[in-house]
Amino acid sequence: MKLTEEQRGSILSSLNDEQVQFLRDGMKRGKRTVFANIIASQKGLRVPEGATFEDIEHLVDSWILIDYIDAGAVTDDLKCECGRSLRYQYKVSNKQTGEERKFGIDHLELHTGIDAKTVSEIRSGFSKIDLELDELLLKIEADWSLEKISLPPFSHITLPHDIQLHIDLQLPLLDRQITRLRRLINEVGGRQPFASAAQANREPERKTPEIFHEVDLFTAYEHDAHNKFDETEHVELSSVQKQAVLSYLQRGVQSARIICELLIEDGTAKENRFSTGKPKFYVEVCWFIESHIYSGQCKMLSADQNDRTYQWNCHLS
Repeated sequence: MKLTEEQRGSILSSLNDEQVQFLRDGMKRGKRTVFANIIASQKGLRVPEGATFEDIEHLVDSWILIDYIDAGAVTDDLKCECGRSLRYQYKVSNKQTGEERKFGIDHLELHTGIDAKTVSEIRSGFSKIDLELDELLLKIEADWSLEKISLPPFSHITLPHDIQLHIDLQLPLLDRQITRLRRLINEVGGRQPFASAAQANREPERKTPEIFHEVDLFTAYEHDAHNKFDETEHVELSSVQKQAVLSYLQRGVQSARIICELLIEDGTAKENRFSTGKPKFYVEVCWFIESHIYSGQCKMLSADQNDRTYQWNCHLS
């Protein structure tokens, strides 16, 4: 159901400032992520589920969305480059040339040269972001709560960052987040739970860390009937690959999956993948990154079967 602006405003007025700011920031982040994701996908690049626009934009070498403004109503203060007054203005930048353009969504193709099919996908993605805001607001109005959903126990699972934020701010989960949470619960099942970021960042008792012994990370090798893991492929990263991984971390890339895609894109690693599309050297990348945790150079932000994210400590690099 699509809400009117009056209905949105009425429900938003019932929230505290932190919740409102989170939703507004979420709209911007969502649209930047949609834009980057579609541009990357059109180029044939593999983007892991849940990747942030900051990481995805490292894969993109053309146009990125750098700002999105909602004036609340059509106003002469906000214009497309054609001179038309706007309510919604999109500001894009070309990573190769540094060129910046401002326009309404109708003129995206005209101002950037992005093909009509891609523009259509971007428009559709933006519409989904708008509908997700309405979904959240309707759930707020209906007094939604996590307790009303029939879910198996999941206290032992490290939740994805976006889901944890919603819970911390006492905001409803989107239907797609609920689906992802159910899948995560089913995937973990009776196996040893994932180590939380706090556990992974903790100083070990032994001098030589056995980083993955407590983490069910080796499901990343995709043991299935179609693609058995070949131990001969389990090799340490080369010195060139290690240096490239560190370079990407120092540049702010957080996703291990995105780092793998960047290694493939720049020719540093071969494009060997499992049937699911995950690079076969993914675990080696995680293993190498996490060898820097105990020195304080790096810390883990999140970990699940789909991806692991890290933050590099620039002060110690």
